[in-house]
This record gives sequence, structure tokens and C-alpha cells, in this order.
Amino acid sequence: MSQKYADIIIDISHYAIDKTFQYIIPTELEEDVTVGMQVAVPFGQGNRSRKGYVIQITEKPEYDIDKMKEITGIVSKSIPIEGKLIKLAAWMKEKYGTTMLNCLLTVMPVKERIRKVEPKLKTEEYVVDTPCITKLSDEQEEMVGDFSADIDEGCANTYLLHGITGSGKTEVYIHCIKKIISLGRQAIVLVPEIALTYQNVARFKQHFKDRVAVINSKQSKGEKYREFERARNGEVDVVIGPRSALFAPCRDLGLIVIDEEHDSAYKSDQSPRYHAREVALERAKLEHSAVILGSATPSLESYQNARLGLYKLWRLDKRPNGRELAEVTVVDMREELRLGNRSIISLELKNAIEDRLNKKEQIMLFLNRRGYNSFISCRQCGEAVKCPKCDVTLSLHNVGKKNGQPGRGNAAGGVMICHYCGYETPQPAVCPSCASKMIGGFGTGTEKVEEEIVRLFPDVKTTRMDRDTTTKKDAYQKILEEFKSGEADILIGTQMIVKGHDFENVTLVGVVAADISLFANDYRAGERTFDLITQAAGRAGRGNVKGQVIIQTYQPEHYAIAAAAKQSYEDFFNMEMAYRRLLSYPPEAVMAVVLFVSSDYEAAKNAADELCRGLKNIAGAFKGIRIIGPGDATIGKINSLYRKVLYIKSKVPEEFTALRTFIEDFEPDNVSVMLDINPVNMY
Repeated sequence: MSQKYADIIIDISHYAIDKTFQYIIPTELEEDVTVGMQVAVPFGQGNRSRKGYVIQITEKPEYDIDKMKEITGIVSKSIPIEGKLIKLAAWMKEKYGTTMLNCLLTVMPVKERIRKVEPKLKTEEYVVDTPCITKLSDEQEEMVGDFSADIDEGCANTYLLHGITGSGKTEVYIHCIKKIISLGRQAIVLVPEIALTYQNVARFKQHFKDRVAVINSKQSKGEKYREFERARNGEVDVVIGPRSALFAPCRDLGLIVIDEEHDSAYKSDQSPRYHAREVALERAKLEHSAVILGSATPSLESYQNARLGLYKLWRLDKRPNGRELAEVTVVDMREELRLGNRSIISLELKNAIEDRLNKKEQIMLFLNRRGYNSFISCRQCGEAVKCPKCDVTLSLHNVGKKNGQPGRGNAAGGVMICHYCGYETPQPAVCPSCASKMIGGFGTGTEKVEEEIVRLFPDVKTTRMDRDTTTKKDAYQKILEEFKSGEADILIGTQMIVKGHDFENVTLVGVVAADISLFANDYRAGERTFDLITQAAGRAGRGNVKGQVIIQTYQPEHYAIAAAAKQSYEDFFNMEMAYRRLLSYPPEAVMAVVLFVSSDYEAAKNAADELCRGLKNIAGAFKGIRIIGPGDATIGKINSLYRKVLYIKSKVPEEFTALRTFIEDFEPDNVSVMLDINPVNMY
């Protein structure tokens, strides 16, 4: 038997050793060592024992055998990484400019063998009160037929399902999945929020019973291990969950569905800064799988690809059973001020809420900012209270005040929290700068909206869903069940309440402050605003009563708000693409952000300046590259770390590759350099 060798990547996340090292597989381990396995090896001059991952096994040595070292053992609790996932990790390394080890750790969310645990939520707890729909509309039937024909012909296409809210996109997903299952293959269904997992699990278990696995970040290691093992062993047909569910080790993956594909939650904010949509398309190539992207408000990138013929475009323009889209009204809050209304609730919205409460119907109020006040400021000296670790103001939270308790703060009744590092301190009675008592809160958060609603309607039963109320495990499900059962009349929340939820008794949706996301320091601000308003509007009137939507704004003439009010995606797309073309933003150009982070401001600044000079020297040979900066990031300091930023734009992707290689090789002392390609958020 010939000698075998293993190419191994060492378990240290550092660019300097982001390469494979070849080791001899000892005879006694030859039958046990497999690709993807974690092994122990001697590493470095001191032969210190390190863990590494087997990337490849070969019979050809790359070095002098006499100088090669042997694998010393197998890490007993490790889980082999499937070969296709290793290839996917390698693609991610090249695509997103990070280390191979970081990519390997990303594609294997469960990294060790753990005692299996039984699920706390039994199948019967996922019951919904709507019948299992099996008669599709003509539009839906045509899509499923198109999909089935492609699959029968061996075609693994990408489909963009552009369907208005409530048009039955999920039913199309389910019937396409049934086709895949009939061929003995599996499907992965991605959702952007954990809150959507519970609702989708209920609907999918109606059709697929116990053959559904659930993955999310709130699960324990044991629960994740159980679900991944079920997928690996072919015990499930469908895997459902947010972004990390994409890496479920399915034995024979035939379809990946990305619901609400436009959502920014699909972009990772840690290295590798991958986008689940892009990675899903690459995994589909490796698995010869189909991909369905679904949304009422598709991302500009996906819709442009569909218009160019790169994706098949499916449209659902009607709701089933003849149900109409909600009637939308825009309230100019400037006029409310002229009329003397200082409340965060307009007179029109107040009257509409009262009307729906009298009819025993439910209401959803959307505000994309949690907390009570956005910031605390002194009216005498003008100083805003900032986080000592971050270059941001602290937000006031009235923790516990709803139940008559003083909260975690002092007698003032609140606590100030940094939404970036988590720092918190009691609300001060006097200004920390000038000791004036003229200190108070400005701006509005979900807590303040809830307080105002209770003031206006003392007998109303409210529930709130935001990051503050969903920290505990299963909190999402409990809040949603409370609202669905009618225990609460009004659901108040951030963007997590507007994505995909289906409550038949909700007939009124109020967008309290549409401008919050509109003027963010982000080139996607208009797109995000349009998406959120359109998605929020889609929650109303999903039952037998026509819905009503009231949008409160100080900018009713803005094209994103006007298009959302008309619920016209085409109007928005045409305006937004004109803006992107004019300023060379994605999808019209490749854009990259280089972020420099250090505890030393001068070190971060010097590193940014040095890299900028090097990039400009390289870019001089190209015509399509533009370098902007360096400068302070939008938030110059987070958690005591200073942040500098550099922007790169290129209309020729091939030209950008040379710059990316230079960035990856740049390693300044005491400065972390991070690359984000086509970001969904600015820095």
C-alpha cells in the first residue's frame, strides 16, 4: 500500500499561515483520516501541537519526505466537513478576501460532536389554524409547471419570484420543494429573521411533517448538532432557518429557497463578509441545484439580473381569493405640527386606531428604532450624552416603566444604553457637562410609541417586538403567539415585525416615522426605506377585511416614499437605478470598503494613508477605478477602537482584482484591516 499524505490548514486565523501544510498520514491512521476531519499535528520549530483541517488526501508528496512531519492524532469530537463545503469555503476565500480558516469555520456552524438533545418544541406545537392549501392559482400553477419541466430536463436554474405581499409565494416554494423531494433530494429554505422561522416551520410541517429541520442562532449546541445530523443522515427533506442554515450538510441538495431575498440580514457583518444570496448561488453550482429567490421588493441586483435574462423572472401580481392590496394614505407630519399636534401619532392614525379597536380588529405599528428616546441632550449647553467607548449618543430605555416599576435606572426612571457596545448607565437627573437640570430626551423609539398608545387608549392591550424584548430564547414565538391569539390588540415593533408575518385579523398598519431610514448615511437608504414601507403595508388586509396603511413622514414627496405608497416596485426601481448609475454604486459598479480598526488612532490613520498611497499607484494603470478617502468612518470609534475607512469603486471587476490582492497582503502592526465587497451598510 502506497504512502498517503494530507494537505492540512492549521486552525489559526492569520493571513501569514493561510495556506496548506502537507503531513504524512501514519499507517495506523490511514483508514480513519478523511477529508474535512480535524486532526492534531506538530507545528512550527517547537513542534507545538496544533489542530488543523484535512483539505485533501494524496499519494504525491510535495516536499522531501525526510523533512515532513506526521499527523499525531484525530480530534475525536470533530465533524468531517463535506468535500463540497470545502470547495465552497475556498470560493468564499477568493470572493470575499479573507482567510481559508475563517471560511471553513463559517461553512461548519457545528464544529464538534455533542450529545444529542430532544427538541423542546414538539411537532404538535407548530400547528397553525389555516388549512393546508393544495389548489394553486393559474399563475402559481404555471410557475410550478415551469420549474418541474426544467428539473425533468436536468436544468438547475435560478428563478426570481417577484410577488406582491400576500400573493402566495410560500405555496410556490412548497410545491417546488415537493417536486425535489419526489426525486429523493433535499431543500434548504432561508429566512432573514429568527422570528420568521417559527411561522414557516408551522406551514412547512403541515406538508412535510417531521421531515423538517430547524436551524437558528438561539439553539444550543446540542440542538444544532441534532438538526445538522438529521440533514446529514437524510432524515429530513427540508432545512429552515436564517443565514447559517445555508451550510446544512444535506446529502443531496436539490433546491435552495431564499425568502425575502432583498433583506440586508443575509449579509454577514463578520469575516468573511459574505452575502448568503451569492454563496447560495455558488453552492447550487457545486450541488447542481436550483435556486428560488422570492420577494415583494427584490434587491436591485437580483431584479437587474432577471431583466438581463440571467435569472428566470416569475411574477405574482394578485392576492388569492380576489383580496385587494391595502389602501395607503400618506400623512405629512409638517402639517400635523401646523395644526398644533405635537404627538408622535397623527390625528388620522389616532382615529383609524380607534375605529379598528371598536371593530375588534388588530393593528401593527412599525418604527425602525428601539428604546424610548434616540438621545439625551442638555437644553442649556447643548451637549448630548455620549457613550464613553463609542462615538455615538446613548439611547434612553424606560426599562420596567410600563408596569409601574422604576426600571434599571434611578429615580428618573430609565437607563441609557449604547446600541453598539452595550454600555449602560442610569438616566442622569442633571447634565454631566454643566450640571443643568434642563436635560431631557429627544427622538422616538418603540418604547415611547407604546407609552403614547397606552396614554391615548388606556384600555388597549399592547405587545412589543424589538431587540430588547426578544433576548430570551423562544421570545419571538411567544410574542407572535400572544398577538395571533388575540391577547394583544396592537403589535408595536421594529423591522422584525414587517417581514413575512401573516395575521388575518390585522387590518391597520401604521408606519410611525418613515424618515428614520431615509436619511441614513448609506447609498441604500432609499432602497431600504422603500422595502420596509412596502413590506409593512403588506401586513394589512391579509384576511377578509380590506386593509388600511397610514405612512407618517416629513418627506412625502421623496420618490421612495411615493413609490411605496403606490406599491409600485417598477417606479422605485427606475428612479433608484438612475441614481446608482449616476454615482457608480452597485449594481452598476463594484464597490469595496476597506476598514481600519485599532486602539491607537494614529496607527489606524497611518495604515489607511499607507494603503491608500499603494492602491493609487496600482490604480494609475486603470481607467475605471476610483479611490475615495481615507477618512473617519461614519462612527469613528466603537468599543474604544478607532475606525478609518477607504472606499473603492470600479466599473471593471477585473481591474479591482489587482487592488484586492494588494489589500489582502497589507498587514500593518496593531491595526486590523477588513475588506467588504459590495456592502449593504456603509461604515
